[in-house]
Amino acid sequence: MNILLIGCGAYMDQGYGCPGEYKCLNAVREKNGMFSGYEDPRVVGFLRCKCPGRATIANIGMVKKNVHIDAVHLSNCMVKAQPMCKNHDFDKFKEMVESKFGVKCVLGTHAYD
Repeated sequence: MNILLIGCGAYMDQGYGCPGEYKCLNAVREKNGMFSGYEDPRVVGFLRCKCPGRATIANIGMVKKNVHIDAVHLSNCMVKAQPMCKNHDFDKFKEMVESKFGVKCVLGTHAYD
C-alpha cells in the first residue's frame, strides 16, 4: 500500500512538531491509527499543504504522475486541528481527491495524543 501523506504546513512552520517528526511516520511503520488495516504500508511521498492550499490538489497530481499511490492520508494536524482549517472543507477535499485521482483519501493518520 503506497501512501502519500499530506501535512499542515502552518503547523509545521509554527514548531508544533507535526507531522514531520515521529507521529505520522511512526504510525505508518507500526500500522497504528488509520493505518491499522493496511498489510504493507509504505510512505512514498510527503506534501505540505500551504495556506490557502490552492496548490495541494495540483501537487498530488504531480506526485501521482511519478509515483504509484494507493491512498492519500491527510494528517491529524490538518483534519483535527483546533481551530479548524479555514481554507478547506475536508469532506469535499476527500471527494475531490478520490474522484480526480481514483485513490482512497483518508482523513487522519495516527492514534497518538
